[in-house]
Amino acid sequence: MKRVPLFRKTILSGLVGATLLSTVGCADFLEKEPTFIVKDNYYTNESDVNIGLTGVYAVMAYQDVYANSLPYHLSMSDEGVWQRSAALTGPEVYIFDSSNQLVRNLWKYLYEGIERANVLLDKIDGAEMDEDKRIVAKGEAKFLRAYYYFMLTSNFGAVPLKVTPTYSVNEVDVPRASLEALYDFITTEMEEAEAMVQPITAYGHAGRVTKSAVRGILARVYLKMTGAPLNDVSKYADVVKWTDKMINPVDGEYQHKLVADYKQLFKDMAGDKYNIDESIWEVEFYGNRTGDFAAGRHGNIAGIQFTSETGPDSLGYSYGFILATKKLYDHYGADDTDERRDWNIATYGYNNTTGAAVYRPDVDNRLSAKLRRNYEVALPRHKNFTPINFPLLRYADVLLMYAEAKNELDDVNEAGLKVKMVRDRVNAIDSTATIGGDKAKMRKFIRNERFRELAYEGLRKFDLVRWNIFVETMHNLASDITANSPQARKYTAFGPRNVSARNVVLPIPLNELSLNKAITQNLGW
Repeated sequence: MKRVPLFRKTILSGLVGATLLSTVGCADFLEKEPTFIVKDNYYTNESDVNIGLTGVYAVMAYQDVYANSLPYHLSMSDEGVWQRSAALTGPEVYIFDSSNQLVRNLWKYLYEGIERANVLLDKIDGAEMDEDKRIVAKGEAKFLRAYYYFMLTSNFGAVPLKVTPTYSVNEVDVPRASLEALYDFITTEMEEAEAMVQPITAYGHAGRVTKSAVRGILARVYLKMTGAPLNDVSKYADVVKWTDKMINPVDGEYQHKLVADYKQLFKDMAGDKYNIDESIWEVEFYGNRTGDFAAGRHGNIAGIQFTSETGPDSLGYSYGFILATKKLYDHYGADDTDERRDWNIATYGYNNTTGAAVYRPDVDNRLSAKLRRNYEVALPRHKNFTPINFPLLRYADVLLMYAEAKNELDDVNEAGLKVKMVRDRVNAIDSTATIGGDKAKMRKFIRNERFRELAYEGLRKFDLVRWNIFVETMHNLASDITANSPQARKYTAFGPRNVSARNVVLPIPLNELSLNKAITQNLGW
């Protein structure tokens, strides 16, 4: 069963009591009045350090980060469309500007996590605690700080780089660092952290930063560096290096593997269970909002729609805002053997009165359903908040990153073997056998396999942007919907049609620009 994670229990009261209050964006860390306060006598012992580390982790579970905004509102791609014909503005349909609250809060809270890490790392050497535990805590804080910078660069491009605590209200004008400097910091910090943190077996769950998590995320960072905007193809070798440490572990290190049942992974995330063979790092949520726990919106914003507050509680209230695209459905193939298709895309809906499953024959009217509320075990179910964990890194992704890098390094056959492992697990036909040694065909196939395997895990837009095909892909989706979807669903072309070159990044928030005179707006915003 899932154990209550590090940052979940009494997080808010714990942080306030520890004088770690809320922070804000890089330039407005303190604005007019200090809001991040650390007492001179704080971080004196192991308990203080654990509370501080809890605060660094906590940011990931905020509603404006992984609990809701980032995966569902700020990352719309060709795997899903917003199911609201009246939605004419907002990031979901790519009509928004730099004053948007979701954009502002993502920036704000990522920098809050960075500032918390900066303070912890500045103070931790003065705490009385076991030295081995100090090293582990420092490693986790360093990695999380680097990860938050990776999230910032992935979403906003070049951003200010600040690695010391902000103690003065005068420290507000901070210029952007270059992307090269940012990625150098990110990779250096993560590689240092890898030697400091614990193996995943030390915890037996996926809620902490571990060697496996660091290695997999390092591979993701280096893979991003191979693509837009840096296009540094020399980093494919680094992708292979870090994924190989997980695929071919040495010295008795943990051997990750694919879980036999693809669907079980996501049932476990809803059912308070961990499966560390494949699920390497998750954002943790817990409970039903009745205590000081971090709950998310997974299965509620997206999921099989059920909007009756008086109907069967066993189903869980879900708005079903995200319709699966026919494009994604068709990518699973016409052979009808790929077990991922009918799990990721529900073939049915629920009757709001009886809760009975009702078949949906129209593929254009099927919902994304990877995370499903009916597998929750925390009762009673809350209308809007769920305990379902969100996957950040799975072993299937590690295999596909390895395959992508190997293919680009001209080892097409090895790439195909790893893709075959992913497909064999879900009973998909071995299409890699027809590719042979054709690098271009394998590249296309790997990209499509990521589409199929990792649907609705917050990675598709990230992939399309680094491949430099995001705008083209979204416009093609809009054209396809307009030409081929039923009349009642043609409105879903509105969002992808609005995408333009500026949407490869988010705008620098307006309030940040007003405070930080050393920063400029992103192109097109």
